[in-house]
Amino acid sequence: MIESLESGARLLLGIGAVFFTGLGPLALVSPSRGARPRGELLALSFGLGALFITLWMLALTALERPFTLVGATLPPVLGSAAALGVSLWGRRGPASAPPRQAEALAGLDWLGLGLLGLILLFACLRAVIYPVWAWDALATWGFKAKVFFHRQSIDLAGFEAHNYYPNLVPLLLTYLYLWLGQVNDHLVKAVFPLWGALLLLLLHHLGLRMGLSRRQALFLTAFFAANGTVFIEHLFIAYADLPLAYYTLGGAGLVFLWLAGAAPPGSMPLAALMLAGMSWCKYEGPPLAGTILLAGFLTLLRLRPPGLLRRLGALAGLAGGIALGLWPWRLFLAGRGIQVGIDHVFAFYPSQLWQALPMVLATLLNPKDFGILWPVWVIALAVGGRSLWHSPRLFLILFVGGNLAAILLAYALAPTSAAEFPLYVRATIDRLLLHLTPVAALLAAQVLNPLNSPPDPAG
Repeated sequence: MIESLESGARLLLGIGAVFFTGLGPLALVSPSRGARPRGELLALSFGLGALFITLWMLALTALERPFTLVGATLPPVLGSAAALGVSLWGRRGPASAPPRQAEALAGLDWLGLGLLGLILLFACLRAVIYPVWAWDALATWGFKAKVFFHRQSIDLAGFEAHNYYPNLVPLLLTYLYLWLGQVNDHLVKAVFPLWGALLLLLLHHLGLRMGLSRRQALFLTAFFAANGTVFIEHLFIAYADLPLAYYTLGGAGLVFLWLAGAAPPGSMPLAALMLAGMSWCKYEGPPLAGTILLAGFLTLLRLRPPGLLRRLGALAGLAGGIALGLWPWRLFLAGRGIQVGIDHVFAFYPSQLWQALPMVLATLLNPKDFGILWPVWVIALAVGGRSLWHSPRLFLILFVGGNLAAILLAYALAPTSAAEFPLYVRATIDRLLLHLTPVAALLAAQVLNPLNSPPDPAG
Protein backbone atom coordinates (compact mmCIF):
# COMPACT_ATOMS: atom_id res chain seq x y z
CA MET A 1 0.00 0.00 0.00
CA ILE A 2 2.77 2.42 0.99
CA GLU A 3 4.72 1.49 -2.15
CA SER A 4 1.67 2.23 -4.31
CA LEU A 5 1.18 5.62 -2.66
CA GLU A 6 4.85 6.42 -3.17
CA SER A 7 4.63 5.47 -6.86
CA GLY A 8 1.54 7.61 -7.28
CA ALA A 9 3.28 10.56 -5.63
CA ARG A 10 6.31 10.09 -7.89
CA LEU A 11 4.07 10.06 -10.95
CA LEU A 12 2.33 13.25 -9.85
CA LEU A 13 5.67 14.96 -9.27
CA GLY A 14 6.86 13.94 -12.73
CA ILE A 15 3.69 15.22 -14.36
CA GLY A 16 3.91 18.41 -12.32
CA ALA A 17 7.42 18.98 -13.65
CA VAL A 18 6.04 18.68 -17.19
CA PHE A 19 3.47 21.39 -16.47
CA PHE A 20 6.11 23.64 -14.91
CA THR A 21 8.50 23.14 -17.83
CA GLY A 22 5.79 24.37 -20.19
CA LEU A 23 4.98 27.47 -18.15
CA GLY A 24 8.28 29.19 -18.92
CA PRO A 25 7.98 29.14 -22.74
CA LEU A 26 4.31 30.03 -22.40
CA ALA A 27 5.19 33.08 -20.29
CA LEU A 28 7.84 34.19 -22.78
CA VAL A 29 5.37 34.29 -25.68
CA SER A 30 2.67 36.03 -23.60
CA PRO A 31 3.76 39.68 -23.41
CA SER A 32 1.35 40.72 -20.65
CA ARG A 33 0.08 39.25 -17.40
CA GLY A 34 -3.45 37.95 -17.44
CA ALA A 35 -3.58 37.55 -21.22
CA ARG A 36 -4.67 33.95 -20.73
CA PRO A 37 -6.98 32.52 -18.06
CA ARG A 38 -5.66 29.81 -15.76
CA GLY A 39 -7.53 27.01 -17.48
CA GLU A 40 -5.99 27.94 -20.81
CA LEU A 41 -2.53 28.10 -19.24
CA LEU A 42 -3.09 24.65 -17.76
CA ALA A 43 -4.22 23.20 -21.08
CA LEU A 44 -1.26 24.62 -23.00
CA SER A 45 1.59 24.21 -20.51
CA PHE A 46 1.55 20.41 -20.46
CA GLY A 47 1.93 20.12 -24.22
CA LEU A 48 4.80 22.61 -24.26
CA GLY A 49 6.48 20.89 -21.33
CA ALA A 50 6.25 17.49 -23.00
CA LEU A 51 7.73 18.98 -26.17
CA PHE A 52 10.76 20.54 -24.50
CA ILE A 53 11.50 17.68 -22.10
CA THR A 54 11.50 15.09 -24.88
CA LEU A 55 13.57 17.27 -27.22
CA TRP A 56 16.04 17.67 -24.35
CA MET A 57 16.18 13.87 -23.99
CA LEU A 58 16.95 13.65 -27.71
CA ALA A 59 19.78 16.13 -27.13
CA LEU A 60 21.08 14.03 -24.22
CA THR A 61 21.44 11.02 -26.50
CA ALA A 62 23.10 13.13 -29.19
CA LEU A 63 25.56 14.31 -26.51
CA GLU A 64 26.06 10.67 -25.42
CA ARG A 65 24.72 11.37 -21.94
CA PRO A 66 22.62 8.62 -20.30
CA PHE A 67 19.05 9.20 -19.19
CA THR A 68 18.77 9.84 -15.47
CA LEU A 69 15.97 11.39 -13.47
CA VAL A 70 18.04 14.46 -12.59
CA GLY A 71 19.55 14.79 -16.06
CA ALA A 72 16.21 14.55 -17.86
CA THR A 73 14.28 16.78 -15.45
CA LEU A 74 16.50 19.42 -13.90
CA PRO A 75 17.76 21.33 -17.00
CA PRO A 76 14.26 21.78 -18.53
CA VAL A 77 12.83 22.81 -15.15
CA LEU A 78 15.65 25.29 -14.54
CA GLY A 79 15.27 26.62 -18.07
CA SER A 80 11.58 27.16 -17.49
CA ALA A 81 12.26 28.90 -14.18
CA ALA A 82 14.72 31.20 -15.93
CA ALA A 83 12.18 31.92 -18.67
CA LEU A 84 9.56 32.75 -16.04
CA GLY A 85 11.99 35.10 -14.34
CA VAL A 86 12.88 36.85 -17.60
CA SER A 87 9.24 37.23 -18.61
CA LEU A 88 8.20 38.64 -15.23
CA TRP A 89 11.19 41.01 -15.12
CA GLY A 90 10.55 42.31 -18.63
CA ARG A 91 6.85 43.03 -18.26
CA ARG A 92 5.74 46.59 -17.73
CA GLY A 93 2.37 48.23 -17.50
CA PRO A 94 -0.97 46.96 -16.24
CA ALA A 95 -2.04 43.37 -16.55
CA SER A 96 -4.35 42.42 -19.39
CA ALA A 97 -7.88 41.53 -18.45
CA PRO A 98 -8.90 37.90 -19.00
CA PRO A 99 -11.38 37.29 -21.83
CA ARG A 100 -14.43 37.11 -19.55
CA GLN A 101 -15.49 37.04 -15.95
CA ALA A 102 -16.47 33.77 -14.31
CA GLU A 103 -20.17 32.93 -14.36
CA ALA A 104 -22.11 30.99 -11.77
CA LEU A 105 -22.73 27.34 -12.67
CA ALA A 106 -26.35 26.44 -13.35
CA GLY A 107 -28.14 23.10 -13.75
CA LEU A 108 -27.24 22.45 -17.39
CA ASP A 109 -23.62 23.39 -16.68
CA TRP A 110 -23.42 20.78 -13.96
CA LEU A 111 -24.95 18.23 -16.33
CA GLY A 112 -22.24 18.87 -18.91
CA LEU A 113 -19.48 18.77 -16.29
CA GLY A 114 -20.91 15.56 -14.88
CA LEU A 115 -20.91 13.93 -18.31
CA LEU A 116 -17.29 14.95 -18.90
CA GLY A 117 -16.35 13.75 -15.42
CA LEU A 118 -17.89 10.33 -16.00
CA ILE A 119 -16.09 9.92 -19.33
CA LEU A 120 -12.73 10.85 -17.81
CA LEU A 121 -13.29 8.69 -14.72
CA PHE A 122 -14.09 5.69 -16.92
CA ALA A 123 -11.00 6.38 -19.05
CA CYS A 124 -8.73 6.72 -16.01
CA LEU A 125 -9.93 3.43 -14.56
CA ARG A 126 -9.47 1.64 -17.90
CA ALA A 127 -6.02 3.15 -18.29
CA VAL A 128 -4.58 2.23 -14.89
CA ILE A 129 -6.32 -1.13 -14.34
CA TYR A 130 -5.39 -2.74 -17.66
CA PRO A 131 -1.82 -3.20 -18.93
CA VAL A 132 -0.73 -2.01 -22.37
CA TRP A 133 -2.68 -4.20 -24.77
CA ALA A 134 -3.47 -2.30 -28.00
CA TRP A 135 -1.11 -3.28 -30.81
CA ASP A 136 0.59 0.03 -31.63
CA ALA A 137 0.97 0.86 -27.95
CA LEU A 138 2.52 -2.55 -27.33
CA ALA A 139 4.69 -2.89 -30.44
CA THR A 140 5.69 0.71 -31.13
CA TRP A 141 5.21 3.41 -28.48
CA GLY A 142 5.40 1.28 -25.34
CA PHE A 143 8.13 -0.97 -26.73
CA LYS A 144 10.38 1.95 -27.64
CA ALA A 145 9.77 3.57 -24.25
CA LYS A 146 10.96 0.42 -22.46
CA VAL A 147 14.02 0.10 -24.70
CA PHE A 148 14.95 3.74 -24.09
CA PHE A 149 14.48 3.35 -20.33
CA HIS A 150 16.55 0.19 -19.96
CA ARG A 151 19.32 1.39 -22.29
CA GLN A 152 19.21 4.94 -20.88
CA SER A 153 19.26 6.47 -24.36
CA ILE A 154 17.48 6.51 -27.71
CA ASP A 155 19.11 3.24 -28.75
CA LEU A 156 17.69 2.01 -32.06
CA ALA A 157 20.23 -0.79 -32.59
CA GLY A 158 18.01 -3.66 -31.53
CA PHE A 159 15.03 -3.14 -33.83
CA GLU A 160 14.12 -1.75 -37.24
CA ALA A 161 10.31 -1.60 -37.28
CA HIS A 162 9.20 2.04 -37.00
CA ASN A 163 12.61 3.11 -35.74
CA TYR A 164 12.35 6.32 -37.78
CA TYR A 165 9.05 7.37 -36.16
CA PRO A 166 9.14 10.55 -34.02
CA ASN A 167 9.53 9.90 -30.32
CA LEU A 168 7.66 12.49 -28.27
CA VAL A 169 5.30 9.89 -26.80
CA PRO A 170 7.86 7.10 -26.15
CA LEU A 171 10.27 9.57 -24.56
CA LEU A 172 7.54 11.03 -22.36
CA LEU A 173 6.75 7.51 -21.13
CA THR A 174 10.47 6.90 -20.57
CA TYR A 175 10.63 10.14 -18.59
CA LEU A 176 7.78 8.96 -16.36
CA TYR A 177 9.50 5.57 -15.92
CA LEU A 178 12.53 7.50 -14.66
CA TRP A 179 10.34 9.20 -12.06
CA LEU A 180 8.88 5.86 -11.00
CA GLY A 181 12.28 4.15 -11.03
CA GLN A 182 10.83 1.24 -12.97
CA VAL A 183 8.63 0.27 -15.89
CA ASN A 184 5.03 0.54 -14.70
CA ASP A 185 2.61 0.66 -17.62
CA HIS A 186 -0.45 0.79 -15.39
CA LEU A 187 0.54 4.10 -13.84
CA VAL A 188 2.12 5.87 -16.80
CA LYS A 189 -0.95 5.19 -18.93
CA ALA A 190 -2.74 7.73 -16.74
CA VAL A 191 -1.03 10.40 -18.84
CA PHE A 192 -3.38 9.63 -21.74
CA PRO A 193 -6.70 10.47 -20.03
CA LEU A 194 -4.89 13.52 -18.66
CA TRP A 195 -3.94 14.53 -22.20
CA GLY A 196 -7.54 13.98 -23.29
CA ALA A 197 -8.79 16.16 -20.44
CA LEU A 198 -6.38 18.91 -21.48
CA LEU A 199 -7.56 18.62 -25.09
CA LEU A 200 -11.13 19.12 -23.88
CA LEU A 201 -10.06 22.07 -21.73
CA LEU A 202 -8.27 23.61 -24.71
CA LEU A 203 -11.34 23.09 -26.91
CA HIS A 204 -13.47 24.80 -24.25
CA HIS A 205 -11.22 27.86 -24.09
CA LEU A 206 -10.94 28.10 -27.87
CA GLY A 207 -14.74 28.14 -27.93
CA LEU A 208 -14.73 31.02 -25.46
CA ARG A 209 -12.21 32.88 -27.61
CA MET A 210 -14.53 32.38 -30.59
CA GLY A 211 -17.30 34.25 -28.79
CA LEU A 212 -19.27 31.37 -27.32
CA SER A 213 -20.80 31.80 -23.90
CA ARG A 214 -19.45 29.64 -21.09
CA ARG A 215 -22.46 27.33 -21.39
CA GLN A 216 -22.14 27.09 -25.17
CA ALA A 217 -18.42 26.29 -24.88
CA LEU A 218 -19.18 23.63 -22.28
CA PHE A 219 -21.86 22.17 -24.53
CA LEU A 220 -19.38 22.09 -27.42
CA THR A 221 -16.83 20.26 -25.25
CA ALA A 222 -19.32 17.70 -23.95
CA PHE A 223 -20.76 17.24 -27.45
CA PHE A 224 -17.31 16.44 -28.82
CA ALA A 225 -16.34 14.09 -25.98
CA ALA A 226 -19.58 12.11 -25.98
CA ASN A 227 -19.98 11.63 -29.73
CA GLY A 228 -18.91 8.12 -30.63
CA THR A 229 -16.29 5.83 -29.16
CA VAL A 230 -13.09 6.78 -31.01
CA PHE A 231 -12.10 9.66 -28.74
CA ILE A 232 -13.03 7.74 -25.59
CA GLU A 233 -11.04 4.66 -26.67
CA HIS A 234 -7.96 6.78 -27.32
CA LEU A 235 -8.13 8.06 -23.76
CA PHE A 236 -6.81 4.69 -22.55
CA ILE A 237 -5.25 2.68 -25.40
CA ALA A 238 -1.93 4.62 -25.21
CA TYR A 239 -1.59 5.61 -28.87
CA ALA A 240 0.18 8.75 -30.11
CA ASP A 241 -2.91 9.89 -32.02
CA LEU A 242 -4.52 11.61 -29.03
CA PRO A 243 -1.46 13.82 -28.37
CA LEU A 244 -1.30 14.59 -32.10
CA ALA A 245 -4.98 15.61 -32.04
CA TYR A 246 -4.19 17.88 -29.06
CA TYR A 247 -1.31 19.64 -30.82
CA THR A 248 -3.34 19.89 -34.04
CA LEU A 249 -6.23 21.53 -32.21
CA GLY A 250 -3.82 23.96 -30.56
CA GLY A 251 -2.04 24.89 -33.78
CA ALA A 252 -5.10 25.16 -36.01
CA GLY A 253 -7.23 26.83 -33.32
CA LEU A 254 -4.66 29.54 -32.61
CA VAL A 255 -4.11 30.27 -36.30
CA PHE A 256 -7.88 30.54 -36.81
CA LEU A 257 -8.21 32.99 -33.93
CA TRP A 258 -5.31 35.01 -35.33
CA LEU A 259 -6.97 35.15 -38.75
CA ALA A 260 -10.21 36.27 -37.09
CA GLY A 261 -8.53 38.96 -34.98
CA ALA A 262 -9.58 37.17 -31.79
CA ALA A 263 -6.21 35.78 -30.66
CA PRO A 264 -4.42 37.16 -27.59
CA PRO A 265 -0.90 38.60 -28.03
CA GLY A 266 1.80 36.00 -28.57
CA SER A 267 -0.48 33.46 -30.22
CA MET A 268 1.61 32.96 -33.36
CA PRO A 269 4.82 31.94 -31.52
CA LEU A 270 2.65 29.63 -29.43
CA ALA A 271 1.08 28.19 -32.58
CA ALA A 272 4.59 27.55 -33.91
CA LEU A 273 5.37 25.51 -30.79
CA MET A 274 2.18 23.54 -31.28
CA LEU A 275 3.26 22.76 -34.85
CA ALA A 276 6.60 21.62 -33.42
CA GLY A 277 4.68 19.25 -31.15
CA MET A 278 2.77 17.90 -34.15
CA SER A 279 6.00 17.28 -36.06
CA TRP A 280 7.75 15.54 -33.13
CA CYS A 281 4.68 13.53 -32.10
CA LYS A 282 3.92 11.28 -35.05
CA TYR A 283 5.00 10.53 -38.62
CA GLU A 284 1.83 12.15 -39.96
CA GLY A 285 2.54 15.31 -37.96
CA PRO A 286 4.73 17.34 -40.35
CA PRO A 287 2.40 17.07 -43.38
CA LEU A 288 -0.57 17.77 -41.12
CA ALA A 289 1.21 20.86 -39.78
CA GLY A 290 2.03 21.88 -43.33
CA THR A 291 -1.66 21.91 -44.21
CA ILE A 292 -2.25 24.46 -41.43
CA LEU A 293 0.18 26.76 -43.20
CA LEU A 294 -1.34 26.06 -46.61
CA ALA A 295 -4.91 26.65 -45.40
CA GLY A 296 -3.78 29.87 -43.71
CA PHE A 297 -2.05 31.17 -46.85
CA LEU A 298 -5.07 30.40 -49.04
CA THR A 299 -7.42 32.07 -46.55
CA LEU A 300 -5.34 35.25 -46.45
CA LEU A 301 -5.07 35.35 -50.24
CA ARG A 302 -8.84 34.92 -50.50
CA LEU A 303 -9.73 37.54 -47.86
CA ARG A 304 -6.92 39.98 -48.76
CA PRO A 305 -6.96 41.84 -45.40
CA PRO A 306 -5.00 45.07 -44.82
CA GLY A 307 -1.30 44.39 -44.30
CA LEU A 308 -1.49 41.23 -46.40
CA LEU A 309 2.25 40.86 -46.98
CA ARG A 310 3.04 41.34 -43.30
CA ARG A 311 0.46 38.76 -42.32
CA LEU A 312 1.74 36.30 -44.92
CA GLY A 313 5.21 36.75 -43.45
CA ALA A 314 3.95 36.13 -39.92
CA LEU A 315 2.22 32.96 -41.10
CA ALA A 316 5.35 31.77 -42.90
CA GLY A 317 7.20 32.07 -39.60
CA LEU A 318 5.26 29.05 -38.36
CA ALA A 319 7.50 26.92 -40.56
CA GLY A 320 10.13 27.44 -37.87
CA GLY A 321 7.96 25.41 -35.52
CA ILE A 322 7.77 22.54 -37.98
CA ALA A 323 11.56 22.67 -38.34
CA LEU A 324 12.00 22.60 -34.54
CA GLY A 325 9.95 19.42 -34.23
CA LEU A 326 11.25 17.72 -37.38
CA TRP A 327 14.89 18.47 -38.11
CA PRO A 328 16.63 17.57 -34.81
CA TRP A 329 15.22 14.06 -35.19
CA ARG A 330 16.00 13.85 -38.92
CA LEU A 331 19.60 14.94 -38.27
CA PHE A 332 19.83 12.38 -35.47
CA LEU A 333 18.68 9.64 -37.86
CA ALA A 334 21.03 10.78 -40.62
CA GLY A 335 23.97 10.65 -38.23
CA ARG A 336 23.18 6.99 -37.57
CA GLY A 337 22.50 6.02 -41.17
CA ILE A 338 18.79 5.34 -40.61
CA GLN A 339 16.54 6.05 -43.58
CA VAL A 340 13.03 7.45 -43.33
CA GLY A 341 10.49 5.19 -45.02
CA ILE A 342 9.14 7.33 -47.86
CA ASP A 343 9.87 5.12 -50.88
CA HIS A 344 6.19 4.29 -51.39
CA VAL A 345 5.17 7.90 -52.07
CA PHE A 346 6.21 7.47 -55.70
CA ALA A 347 3.55 4.80 -56.25
CA PHE A 348 -0.09 5.54 -56.97
CA TYR A 349 -2.95 3.04 -57.11
CA PRO A 350 -6.17 4.71 -58.35
CA SER A 351 -8.26 1.65 -57.54
CA GLN A 352 -7.33 1.98 -53.87
CA LEU A 353 -8.56 5.57 -53.80
CA TRP A 354 -12.00 4.55 -55.05
CA GLN A 355 -12.03 1.56 -52.75
CA ALA A 356 -11.17 3.72 -49.74
CA LEU A 357 -13.74 6.45 -50.47
CA PRO A 358 -16.88 4.57 -49.31
CA MET A 359 -15.00 3.23 -46.27
CA VAL A 360 -13.98 6.74 -45.23
CA LEU A 361 -17.52 8.05 -45.72
CA ALA A 362 -18.94 5.13 -43.75
CA THR A 363 -16.62 5.91 -40.82
CA LEU A 364 -17.53 9.60 -40.89
CA LEU A 365 -21.23 8.76 -40.74
CA ASN A 366 -21.06 5.77 -38.38
CA PRO A 367 -22.60 6.86 -35.03
CA LYS A 368 -20.46 4.29 -33.22
CA ASP A 369 -17.23 6.01 -34.31
CA PHE A 370 -17.91 9.76 -34.19
CA GLY A 371 -21.60 10.04 -33.31
CA ILE A 372 -23.25 12.85 -35.25
CA LEU A 373 -20.29 15.23 -35.12
CA TRP A 374 -19.38 14.98 -38.78
CA PRO A 375 -23.01 15.34 -39.98
CA VAL A 376 -23.22 18.45 -37.78
CA TRP A 377 -20.04 19.69 -39.49
CA VAL A 378 -21.83 19.36 -42.83
CA ILE A 379 -24.86 21.18 -41.39
CA ALA A 380 -22.53 23.98 -40.26
CA LEU A 381 -21.31 24.30 -43.84
CA ALA A 382 -24.90 24.52 -45.07
CA VAL A 383 -25.89 27.05 -42.40
CA GLY A 384 -22.86 29.21 -43.13
CA GLY A 385 -23.50 29.15 -46.86
CA ARG A 386 -21.57 31.55 -49.03
CA SER A 387 -20.57 33.68 -46.04
CA LEU A 388 -18.06 30.99 -45.08
CA TRP A 389 -15.99 31.81 -48.14
CA HIS A 390 -15.73 35.47 -47.12
CA SER A 391 -14.72 34.99 -43.46
CA PRO A 392 -11.83 33.46 -41.51
CA ARG A 393 -13.95 30.31 -41.13
CA LEU A 394 -12.70 29.46 -44.61
CA PHE A 395 -9.48 28.38 -42.89
CA LEU A 396 -11.29 25.66 -40.94
CA ILE A 397 -13.00 24.40 -44.09
CA LEU A 398 -9.77 24.29 -46.06
CA PHE A 399 -7.86 22.57 -43.28
CA VAL A 400 -10.43 19.88 -42.55
CA GLY A 401 -11.58 19.37 -46.14
CA GLY A 402 -8.03 19.37 -47.46
CA ASN A 403 -6.97 16.73 -44.98
CA LEU A 404 -9.96 14.54 -45.77
CA ALA A 405 -8.78 14.62 -49.38
CA ALA A 406 -5.20 13.96 -48.22
CA ILE A 407 -6.33 10.86 -46.33
CA LEU A 408 -7.83 9.45 -49.52
CA LEU A 409 -4.65 10.27 -51.41
CA ALA A 410 -2.56 8.56 -48.73
CA TYR A 411 -4.60 5.40 -49.13
CA ALA A 412 -4.00 5.54 -52.88
CA LEU A 413 -0.26 5.50 -52.13
CA ALA A 414 -0.36 2.70 -49.55
CA PRO A 415 1.87 -0.26 -50.59
CA THR A 416 -0.50 -3.05 -49.54
CA SER A 417 -1.85 -6.10 -51.30
CA ALA A 418 -5.41 -6.17 -52.60
CA ALA A 419 -6.41 -8.60 -49.85
CA GLU A 420 -4.82 -6.53 -47.07
CA PHE A 421 -6.02 -3.11 -48.19
CA PRO A 422 -9.54 -3.16 -46.64
CA LEU A 423 -8.04 -4.36 -43.35
CA TYR A 424 -5.43 -1.59 -43.51
CA VAL A 425 -8.08 1.09 -44.02
CA ARG A 426 -10.27 -0.23 -41.20
CA ALA A 427 -7.27 -0.34 -38.85
CA THR A 428 -6.17 3.25 -39.51
CA ILE A 429 -9.07 5.42 -40.65
CA ASP A 430 -10.52 6.16 -37.21
CA ARG A 431 -7.23 7.48 -35.82
CA LEU A 432 -6.54 9.59 -38.93
CA LEU A 433 -9.95 11.20 -38.57
CA LEU A 434 -9.36 11.73 -34.85
CA HIS A 435 -6.52 14.12 -35.72
CA LEU A 436 -9.04 16.37 -37.49
CA THR A 437 -12.17 15.92 -35.40
CA PRO A 438 -11.47 18.53 -32.68
CA VAL A 439 -10.84 21.16 -35.38
CA ALA A 440 -14.02 20.06 -37.16
CA ALA A 441 -15.83 20.65 -33.86
CA LEU A 442 -14.68 24.28 -33.94
CA LEU A 443 -16.48 24.82 -37.23
CA ALA A 444 -19.52 22.92 -35.98
CA ALA A 445 -19.58 25.38 -33.06
CA GLN A 446 -20.19 28.19 -35.52
CA VAL A 447 -23.80 26.98 -35.67
CA LEU A 448 -24.07 28.21 -32.07
CA ASN A 449 -22.35 31.56 -32.49
CA PRO A 450 -20.65 32.42 -35.78
CA LEU A 451 -17.46 34.43 -35.55
CA ASN A 452 -17.59 36.76 -38.51
CA SER A 453 -14.90 39.23 -37.46
CA PRO A 454 -12.52 40.21 -40.24
CA PRO A 455 -8.81 39.75 -39.70
CA ASP A 456 -7.32 42.37 -37.43
CA PRO A 457 -4.78 44.45 -39.35
CA ALA A 458 -2.78 44.91 -36.18
CA GLY A 459 -2.68 41.20 -35.38
